[in-house]
Amino acid sequence: MIKAVIFDLDGTLLDSLKDIANTCNIVLDSRGYKTLPLSDYRRFVGKGVEHLIRKIMEASQVEKYLFDELMSDYYEVYKTESVKETKIYPGIETLLKNLVDMGISINVLSNKPHNQVVDLMPTYFDESLFDIVYGKQSDLPAKPDPALLRKMVKQLKVKKTEILYVGDTKTDMETALNAGLASIGVLWGFRDEPELVQAKASYIVSSPDEILKIINEKNH
Repeated sequence: MIKAVIFDLDGTLLDSLKDIANTCNIVLDSRGYKTLPLSDYRRFVGKGVEHLIRKIMEASQVEKYLFDELMSDYYEVYKTESVKETKIYPGIETLLKNLVDMGISINVLSNKPHNQVVDLMPTYFDESLFDIVYGKQSDLPAKPDPALLRKMVKQLKVKKTEILYVGDTKTDMETALNAGLASIGVLWGFRDEPELVQAKASYIVSSPDEILKIINEKNH
């Protein structure tokens, strides 16, 4: 019986890649460095902002001592860029409403900084739908470390076997595996099927309604 679903945010609920890429390219361009194609960002995202900034610095040959400054620039620019191109993936709103109607708890666990997640969520979602929403917190490591996921599971007060973790990257699948949860890898996000297979996703789906089918099969 599935009682709770935990979703990754970027690449799972929200198609945010263009805004993330634009933010980074604005930061790079403002300092005189070459900007990068969207295809690069598809590979760079998923492990948090620090990882993202290190990857773009490497790709654009930015001096390492500028890391803190680029991080600061990113946070500042993203405040205005985060809502320009980002949109909810088709079928997600219906999925979320159906899960709530079924009495299933829905939650978000993102590697995006917690304050960014908190700021962004009301722009796209009815916050009353979600029970717990977590972004990356300063006192805990980023996914795939399972620390924050374990904290969420404890708060939900349900068994691990009663939870599904849904994400679009190897990082997400490894996070679920590290916490002992079943995972669903989605194909509409930032990565491809071979990555999700290699990362040992419990299920792989190509549309949100398939998530509902998996839950219905498990709950009947």
